Amino acid sequence: MNLHRTIIACLGVMPSLAGCAEPGNDSEPAQAASAESVIESAEHLDIAAPSPPPLLNATHADISWKLDEYAGYPSAGAVTPGMIAAVVKGKHIVAIGAAGYAKLPESTPMTTDMIFNIGSNTKSMTATLLSILIEEHPSLEWDTTLAEALPWATAPGKEYIKPAARKNVTLRQLVAHRSGIACAEGNKLYSHPDYGTNWKSQTRQEVLRAFLRGPVIGVGGNATGFLADCSAPIGVYDYENGNFTIAQAVIDHWSGMEFIEYARQKLITPSGMDATYLPSHAFFLAQSGSITGTATQKAYWNPYFFKPTHAYLAAGDFVWGHNSAGTPHSVLHPDVDPWAMSPGSGGFAFNIFDWARYAILHMRDSSPAITNTHALDYASYNYGWSSGPRVTAGGIAYTGLCHTGSLTGMQSKICVYPEIDIAYLSFANGGPDPDGANESVVSWMASQPAYRRTTGGCKDDPALVTGVQRFWDDEMFGCAGSVSFSDRADLCAAGYHVCSAEEFVDKNSYGSTNAEAPKHHYWTDDHLDYVGTGSGSCSAAATGTSCGADTPMRVCSPDKIDPEGNSCNWVRCGYDGDTTSRHFGGCAGNTTAGTLCCKS
Repeated sequence: MNLHRTIIACLGVMPSLAGCAEPGNDSEPAQAASAESVIESAEHLDIAAPSPPPLLNATHADISWKLDEYAGYPSAGAVTPGMIAAVVKGKHIVAIGAAGYAKLPESTPMTTDMIFNIGSNTKSMTATLLSILIEEHPSLEWDTTLAEALPWATAPGKEYIKPAARKNVTLRQLVAHRSGIACAEGNKLYSHPDYGTNWKSQTRQEVLRAFLRGPVIGVGGNATGFLADCSAPIGVYDYENGNFTIAQAVIDHWSGMEFIEYARQKLITPSGMDATYLPSHAFFLAQSGSITGTATQKAYWNPYFFKPTHAYLAAGDFVWGHNSAGTPHSVLHPDVDPWAMSPGSGGFAFNIFDWARYAILHMRDSSPAITNTHALDYASYNYGWSSGPRVTAGGIAYTGLCHTGSLTGMQSKICVYPEIDIAYLSFANGGPDPDGANESVVSWMASQPAYRRTTGGCKDDPALVTGVQRFWDDEMFGCAGSVSFSDRADLCAAGYHVCSAEEFVDKNSYGSTNAEAPKHHYWTDDHLDYVGTGSGSCSAAATGTSCGADTPMRVCSPDKIDPEGNSCNWVRCGYDGDTTSRHFGGCAGNTTAGTLCCKS
């Protein structure tokens, strides 16, 4: 099941003091509504808490011993020099390990904080950035055609998009590899035979446009750029890096900034991934060399290709890719092959912690920019993911989002399952079989009782439960659904009970703060009254003003309408008389919710 959050703006509305009436009876000043909007947005992204729980759970497991079975090449039986892997539950890494070597023949030890290239796993990030762009621009949508998305490619008398039918390829088809572009070889940015050699005198956006357009052609001439190459049937799946080079160009054009800067501003920094973000090979950018050219050219291009002052790179904390014989790949020089101009198809690098933050984004951010990329419009590949429907043992439907990446011998694999709140990450850096090592490790992680794709404390029943939220201690689960208060216990699995309000506050605390915001609305086991005057100035309490016999206060997501359509008139309420938000809310007229289930 692909859960799309419907965000309904109830800002500027205050429920009546006499029983939390339906929104619309009273109003707040416009400036208060604006402030509430900012607070809701901040809580939704979980950036409001001053001391959030660490990404790495204190009780995490060390799975290095498992990676030892594959890493350590050229040792006997090892199939790759080094590996890093992690299991992510909810917002936390619960298992992590590193083994083997980051570089041969020096036998540099692999550690969990090293930067590695994720290769084609960048593609889902590019699709996510395109989705963010679409949400920002009313004139763009997923069914916008290439001709509309790249107006500079259809200038009068200079039709660069060939054949003509390709003009009608949509952005949706582009990021699903169904554009009709299929190049078997030679799809690196600078290998196109018609591309000029004066790239150092151009901007990065100009370089990309020139590659896609080819040489300037006159009226009636034949386009020879990438937009006119490698014709294949439109609408038929054919994996092609160039699709995401084109997507990068769309982002360049509509955002008015370079793709890697748009990525930094809209995805990397907001997700907390900017500590290790690099838009190219880590080992390539770590070199202290320089392009050849004029002083002006060097001043423009050297900072793009060389990052010797980056903290991780300066310390040597980056992974090298190796060929099948375990020999490190040579460093490319931009004069020879400045391919890094097209990072949208596979050029991002992170460490495992920042990559985990990306997985968490897709599990926890319910904005349309994220959830729209989880849609299953095609049978297999969608929106930068190899994606498809999955079902639990009991029949609950959920979405599987997986991808592999390969770059200069390095192999990576990510699998994210948003509705059941779990993800697996694995990386290997070459040797005889890095892909096999990743596949084996991911399969092993998914098979372990502690890390399996189960519903945890929620009943595995598709008639009741639509999704799972895994909280900090892994003993409390948010079971998404839409049941009455009297039926709340129906959503809990055997061995679990409906959490009391006190249990929720205790188990969702880290220091003096909330550990995380609920994704859905959930009943607790208490018949809670309310005190206060409205969202952000209210509290759920055992004694107060009654919300009604069947509609007590409950735990609420920052959005007043959750994905199941359950309503909370009030949100951001405190607990037991304290108005500091503990994510309580709702009240009269809010008749349904999911349930919080705690281990018995």
